[in-house]
Amino acid sequence: MYLILIGWLYVVLMMAVAQSSVVKGLSVAFFLGFLPSLLFLRVLRRKLAKRREIMEEKRREA
Repeated sequence: MYLILIGWLYVVLMMAVAQSSVVKGLSVAFFLGFLPSLLFLRVLRRKLAKRREIMEEKRREA
């Protein structure tokens, strides 16, 4: 999953560099790079937290 994120960020970085102005480049990097990455990592953390919680419940029951 992280490999896909790294590839996505590389493509977004190349798109940002190819923009005609710095403001356009920064906005592309922010809206297409930073925000989706933040969402992706937040969902991944939530998934891992649920998995840890389930594992702790199983340990308590045993």
